[in-house]
Amino acid sequence: MTAPGETTATTSAGFTPLVDTARLTGVEAESQAAHHLYEHLIGLWAPGVIEAAQDLGAFSALTLGPATAVRLAEILGTDLRATRVLMDGLHAYDVVRRSHSADGQALYTLPPELHDVFSPHGLYSLVGKISHDRKLAWNAWRNLAENVRTGARDATGGERVNQISEEDYTSLVRGINFWAPPIVRTLADALRELGWTTGESARVLDVGCGTGIYSQLLLREFPALTASGLDTERITAIASRQAQELDVADRFEVVVKDFWNDDWGTDIELALFVNIFHLQTPESARELLLKSSKSLAQGGLVAIADHIVDDDDGAGSVQNKFSRLFAASMLATGGGDAYTLHDYDQWLADSELRRVALLDTPMHRVLLARRA
Repeated sequence: MTAPGETTATTSAGFTPLVDTARLTGVEAESQAAHHLYEHLIGLWAPGVIEAAQDLGAFSALTLGPATAVRLAEILGTDLRATRVLMDGLHAYDVVRRSHSADGQALYTLPPELHDVFSPHGLYSLVGKISHDRKLAWNAWRNLAENVRTGARDATGGERVNQISEEDYTSLVRGINFWAPPIVRTLADALRELGWTTGESARVLDVGCGTGIYSQLLLREFPALTASGLDTERITAIASRQAQELDVADRFEVVVKDFWNDDWGTDIELALFVNIFHLQTPESARELLLKSSKSLAQGGLVAIADHIVDDDDGAGSVQNKFSRLFAASMLATGGGDAYTLHDYDQWLADSELRRVALLDTPMHRVLLARRA
């Protein structure tokens, strides 16, 4: 029960906060501030319990059906009390549901929409992200203070491109597929407003395509479209397999190239860059747009989906907050940044391009540009 005038707070995503701030009324400001900061400081609890459960195989076990802590401990070979504590932690983060069996034991259920999220083969699986955290991110964050002291610069003192290895990127790349649907929906709507139709034939170059999820979903939006995914051999192999899964392999080709030094060709109707610019230095970002401009067909477009800071949108903007925290993650892992809209506009102008749209998505912004 809540007292008159009080409400039970939940976030927009449906997750329950861990600090009942409604109970802080009348408490001195310093204590209130400490409560709010404490909730941030214990943020590592969430990846702690989620990633431990993934490591142990708990989610895989729960895809077979609801289970008690006793049954899970038998399947996983884990301590019963510790298993119950872990599962209750997952319930606190709304990852699993908790009910009771006929004999009164706590019964844990993994919601159906999360089954593929914790499967390495799911289209929107987070397994690659979890693996990336385990191998790289957790330790990298411990070095953030040192990177702030030094600027995470290279041996010559210059800014450096993010240093994630190809092996680590291969592990991570499918773990961020889930970003794609709202970005592609927003981009497709914008393209239609700019005159694209489902019957129009056009060519997309997906630069640094990763799994190819963005151009592949665009192919499903525009049946006459064709796309080329440009990346390294290891990564394009993933993109090729996924094109088969999404039934667009007949219109999606993989191109193994060094996109810095090899020619991109000409007459490209849409040059697509997703999560590429935040990995660059300002100099390399400008070079990418110069190369794009030279490759565009008459009336062609550049589409950039990335963590773009728009200072005119205000400090409270969700996209700006996420972008600035994402920049901190780039600093922790060795390079890159979340660049401002002013930065992009300057690089576009240097490349004889002009921005024609800037669109918000849940964790990104989509920038569209064409020749000035």
